[in-house]
Amino acid sequence: MTLVLRHLRGACLAAFLLTAASARAQAPVGYGDWQLHLPTNQARALADAGNRVYVAAENAFFYFDKSLNTTQLLSRRDGLNDVGVSALAYDSVGQQLVVAYRSANVDILRDKDGAIVNINDIARKEISGAKTINHIHINARRAYLACSFGIVVVDLAKLEIRDSYTNIGPGGSVLKIYATAVANGTLFAATSNGLMRTSLSANPLDYRNWTTDLPARAGDPYRTLAVQAGRVVAGINGDRLVTYVAGSGWQTLSGAPTGVEYRQLTPSLAGLLVTDNSKVTVLNVTNGVTALTLRPGQLADPRAAVRVKGGQYYLADYANGLLKTSNGQQAEQFLTNAPAAAQGFSVLAGGSSGKVDIFTGGYDEKYEQRDFYRGFFEYADGRWTNITPQTQPNPAQYPNPKDLTRGTRTPDGTLYVGSYGNGLLEWKGPGEFRLFNPTTNLPNPLRSAIPDPKYTRVPDVATDAQSKVWVLNRHQIVGQSGVFVFNPIASSWQIVDYFSGSENLERLVLDDAGDLWAVGSRRSGIGVVAYQPGTKSVRYYTDAYGFDNTTVNIRESYDIVKDRSGNIWVATDKGPVVFAEATSAFETSLDLKFGLPYVRRGAGTGFPALFNERIRAIAVDGGNRKWFGTERGLWLFNADASEALLHFTTDNSPLPSNQIVDVEVNDKTGEVFVVTDAGTVSYRGDATVTEGKPSCAKVFPNPVRTDFTGQVGITSIANNGFVKITDVTGKMVYQTRANGGAVTWNLQDYNGRRVQSGVYLVLSSDADGKNGCVSKIAVVER
Repeated sequence: MTLVLRHLRGACLAAFLLTAASARAQAPVGYGDWQLHLPTNQARALADAGNRVYVAAENAFFYFDKSLNTTQLLSRRDGLNDVGVSALAYDSVGQQLVVAYRSANVDILRDKDGAIVNINDIARKEISGAKTINHIHINARRAYLACSFGIVVVDLAKLEIRDSYTNIGPGGSVLKIYATAVANGTLFAATSNGLMRTSLSANPLDYRNWTTDLPARAGDPYRTLAVQAGRVVAGINGDRLVTYVAGSGWQTLSGAPTGVEYRQLTPSLAGLLVTDNSKVTVLNVTNGVTALTLRPGQLADPRAAVRVKGGQYYLADYANGLLKTSNGQQAEQFLTNAPAAAQGFSVLAGGSSGKVDIFTGGYDEKYEQRDFYRGFFEYADGRWTNITPQTQPNPAQYPNPKDLTRGTRTPDGTLYVGSYGNGLLEWKGPGEFRLFNPTTNLPNPLRSAIPDPKYTRVPDVATDAQSKVWVLNRHQIVGQSGVFVFNPIASSWQIVDYFSGSENLERLVLDDAGDLWAVGSRRSGIGVVAYQPGTKSVRYYTDAYGFDNTTVNIRESYDIVKDRSGNIWVATDKGPVVFAEATSAFETSLDLKFGLPYVRRGAGTGFPALFNERIRAIAVDGGNRKWFGTERGLWLFNADASEALLHFTTDNSPLPSNQIVDVEVNDKTGEVFVVTDAGTVSYRGDATVTEGKPSCAKVFPNPVRTDFTGQVGITSIANNGFVKITDVTGKMVYQTRANGGAVTWNLQDYNGRRVQSGVYLVLSSDADGKNGCVSKIAVVER
């Protein structure tokens, strides 16, 4: 058992004031802090906890504050010990919330002191087969966890596991337990073997003490149990509700919905809340009378319901999130402003535009289409706008191309997005678009892989220095080029001369000389290819070289980027590799090759950086540092990858998963947007890019209190310039060089001492010591 004495710090993650129609934009977070961009629409479970209603959604966990009418996302940032909540239950006597995760980890959130107690015994235990917690029932200060392998009993007073009943099936076999309930000294269980019960005064560990009243049926229809007015009620999916009568067994419960999927049974003072696949029924189990039917217009896929003090009902809907209703007909909807879905294929941070876009389609590991028509999500000024078939149902406003892959922006703000089926989308806004493929906006050179035009596959696009858009068209027709250049101003196309493999490329980047560098599909064996349009010269690279004749094959590559020194970095299944002098690649006398970056400081010294690690994505920040997305979390290395600076995982950050799909840096803000297979988060990094002539440094937050524990950010200074911080007498307190156009300061001097209250001067200049400017930071007492 682990006790975390950390209060749920709601303000740190920004609260959202929600109404039925809109949500407030997210406030910026401090440097070194995280922001969650997780959708809350797929609500699955609820728990009423005094002034809060806790909600477990498919990709988020949050609470609704009844008095403030706000929601608050929760994560490891708040002391939680895992991600992916599977079940909830509130212990009203002990005033604590029991949270079960998909990993079978368990947290206890205590109201009285804000502490979080972790019980990880189940998660750590090696169990053959699945290990999930399906349902939590609380009775007499004990939590009965219905698990895929049996029943685990948690003592809520001692906060430890008391018992486990794992072999209660016929002959001591292991059963799946879907729900439990306790009444009159009897423990009931809805199992894969049917409806079962045992006396708690007997020995529940002994399978011979268990009685099977209703035998197993195909599809395991026994999934729900509850105790209402002293009576145990069970749901039989597709059939009926039954109630247990001592001496008579299970009897049909009159007046209850029949022939439905019973998703949850919840006791309340108004009656049993019967949540099925279309509605919630408030049922008097004594006389079979329906007191109320909850079916507001927003209820599309109900999963759970609770009734709170005051008579309001909160409903968890898997399509529309958290709903609140009093009469069952009208409801308020509470959704955070977030991407419409957690799934993302790639992310684009649009540089000077300040916009961030997440594309949802793409293809699988075998390069097969996913047939996703889910649009894309755009983040600007702290707010998400979802461009989807649901928000833009009119094809004249949005054409809804399938499997959107990756995007690029031209300087005028126009967005170009590849579709792995419908070609290239030019997007200026609703109703202002063009879709290029073999059947629309002709003439254009885009080709389908087969006669069906819905196989016009564009895996990547890029913008060059002349604002032209380079397009990869993976049509796999040998002898015909798959590289095209679109001129938006002239609305004309250029076909890049064919070179071997150009019909089967996946990723591209342009170097400082305007030459093309591309990664072939991992099934093609091409590796990395460089193409010089002026001379039509081609170079192919299938290996990277290190010290002591170390050689790695780079045919299995996932990403390719150019850093701020003009070097080309490639993400491979063997780690990152780099081509250090890209503009000299076509000078045959130099025989330049891809190399392995070696760690020279810290852990891993003497070895290639992230050697044999599958790198899924690379991003370069304003300080030319490298962010690597892997299957073991997110890494930050210095400019040449000779030192690891940060490593974030689900264990030490709010990352919803260690499986990183893509990563990009917003150069204007320093925010690092991280797409995982379980949702998107962002980290406020300390490196930005100052465009144009630098202004006087901007300081955030300012003023700042002496007990502030975060980082003070200083931005808008000259890229890679110098910053000195002094007191008003001119005494030096701190000096450093900027990461791109930004610096962070922890309010400490060179000796690690906290500075006193007062006014401090920020003296900034460019890398040559010119264009100086003075800004101020006010440090005040609390």
